[in-house]
Amino acid sequence: MALTLPNGSTVHIGSALDVEKTATAVTNAAEAVVTSTGHGLATGDYIVFDSGWSKLYGRVFRVTQTTADAFKLDGLNTTSTADYPAGAGGGKFRKVKTWTQLSQILEVSMSGGEQQYYNYGFLEDDFERQLPTVKTAMSFTFGVADDPTLPGYKAAVAAGESKVRTPMLIRLSNGGAIAYNGLFSVNKVPTLTRNEGMKINISYALDGEISRY
Repeated sequence: MALTLPNGSTVHIGSALDVEKTATAVTNAAEAVVTSTGHGLATGDYIVFDSGWSKLYGRVFRVTQTTADAFKLDGLNTTSTADYPAGAGGGKFRKVKTWTQLSQILEVSMSGGEQQYYNYGFLEDDFERQLPTVKTAMSFTFGVADDPTLPGYKAAVAAGESKVRTPMLIRLSNGGAIAYNGLFSVNKVPTLTRNEGMKINISYALDGEISRY
């Protein structure tokens, strides 16, 4: 049993990605092994992986146990061939070269993630049943103290203007980490409320599953 406060956690934007490389195969294993000749990765690196497996496509993973031509995706279990058809996991990946901290965050809120249901009832019933379907799209909103000279501000603006998926990493104060992929959007107009610090809002729309470490 544990309870962790978010105080002291830091948010980082994947502001530079390496050149695209090929993953020729991914194993079905309790911890998936990726084959990639001369990948150049080291343990602790993060990659954005566009895998042939749809459940992995576009996700951000931490790398571990590297050899010259292979590496593991930390903690990723791909033993289910129903979810991960054998021989179909290869694809492309890019290493996150630079993480730029988004500093001066005043507040963080999240929206979405609610479970949706299909309601149904049979003719002979006088009640309804539910089957879970999908969860709604999720997004963050960061309220950030206004300072357009900061590297994190500039990285968020650049990511938003690029309109492409950008990795984000939250390093938790307890030593854990959560990796995301998604789309940034920055409202560059600061608030002007009397007796309150000026801030801007940065939104981040998640594009797929997170990876937690």
